[in-house]
Amino acid sequence: MQEALVLAEEAGRVGDVPVGCVIVRGDEIVGRGANEIQRMGDPTRHAEIVAIEQAVRTIGEKFLDDCTLYVTLEPCSMCAGAILLARIPTVVYGAADPKTGACRSVFELLDDQRLNHQATVRTGICEEECSTLLRDFFARQRERDDAPEVEQSRQGAPNTSGALYLVPTPIGNLEDMTLRSVKTLREADVIVCEDTRHTSPLLKKYDVPRKTLLSYHEHNERERAMEIAHRVAQGQKVALVSDAGMPGISDPGYRAVQACIEAGCRVIALPGASALTTAIAASGLPTDVFCFVGFPPQKKGRTQFLETHLAYHGTVVMYESPYRLQELIDDIAHMGGAERKVVVAREISKLHEEYIRGTAADVAAALRARGGVKGEIVVMVAPALQGAL
Repeated sequence: MQEALVLAEEAGRVGDVPVGCVIVRGDEIVGRGANEIQRMGDPTRHAEIVAIEQAVRTIGEKFLDDCTLYVTLEPCSMCAGAILLARIPTVVYGAADPKTGACRSVFELLDDQRLNHQATVRTGICEEECSTLLRDFFARQRERDDAPEVEQSRQGAPNTSGALYLVPTPIGNLEDMTLRSVKTLREADVIVCEDTRHTSPLLKKYDVPRKTLLSYHEHNERERAMEIAHRVAQGQKVALVSDAGMPGISDPGYRAVQACIEAGCRVIALPGASALTTAIAASGLPTDVFCFVGFPPQKKGRTQFLETHLAYHGTVVMYESPYRLQELIDDIAHMGGAERKVVVAREISKLHEEYIRGTAADVAAALRARGGVKGEIVVMVAPALQGAL
C-alpha cells in the first residue's frame, strides 16, 4: 500500500485526484497505476484500470487470478467491474468514500457467486494516510478556486527544477551502463520505459529503488508525451529509457523530447551505449561521412528507399530484423552491385558478437549457407565507388 500511496501523491502533483493502485503476484509488483483522468482527458483512466492493463501486459494473461490488488481509495463501480473481469481474488483498499456508494458495488460484484468469482475484500490498510492525502488535495483545490488569479500567476512558467533525461541502456552486456546513467535512474522521480518487463531486471541489477514505471511505446507515444512534459513542467525528474541503446534513435522518444521543448522544459541527453556508433566504429568502413536510415520499408517504397540511399556518397547504416536480413542483402547486391562492400554486425557486446564482412554477393552467400542468423542486426554499406576493405 505504501507504493500505491507514492503513486497517488504523484497523481495529485500533476492535477489528478490522488489515487494509486499496485497489483502484486507473490513478491513481485506486476502492475502500477495512478489516476490519469485529467492528464489523458479520459474519464475511464482510473488507477485500477491503468494497473490492471499493465499487469495483463506483464504477465501475458488476461486473468489475474493469483494476484492481490492494493488501492488507496475504495474502488468505484466501474473499477469493481474491471476487477471482476480480471478475476483478481484479493482487493485491499485504504480510504473509504461513502459518497460514491462504492462499498456496495465492490462487495456485491466481487462476492456474488452467480458471477462465478469470489474475492476477499479488506480495508483499513493505511486508511488514515490515504484519507489525509485526499483531504489535503481537495483542500488545495478549494484554495485555488478561491484565488484563481494567484494560481494562474504561479502556473505561468514551468518549474525549472524538472528535466527530461534521455538515459541510454545497454545494447547487450548489462555492464555497459555508465555511472551517470545509474545515478540518474536512482534520482529520477519516475522512469519511462518501452517495456516494464525489460527494464525491471536492469533496475534491480543496479539497485535502483522502486518507483513509478510508465510504459512508453509506439501505441501510446503521442498521449504519454504530453504527460511527460506536464510532469517535467511540475518539477519532476523524468528518466526516459528504451529497451536498448539511446532513446529516440529508432525507438520511441522523439515526441517526448519535442513536447518538453515546446513546454519550455529542460531536456538532457546522457552519452552511452548505441548500436549505431558501436557498429560503424568497428566496421572498417569510412566513418568520416555516414548516414543512418533506420529500418528499411518492408514493402511500399522499399525499392526507392534503397536506390536513394545506395547512391549516397558516404557509408549507409541501417537496422534490420534477422528474419529479413537475407532479403535485404540480396536487394543490396541487386541494386547496389554484387561487389559493393557490406558489413553485417550482430549481437554487439554480447557473447556471440560477430561482424560479417565482404562483398554483397559474398555476405549473401554466407548467410544463405548458414540458413540465416539470430540476434540484433546492424547493416552497413560502403559508399558508392568505395574501394576494397
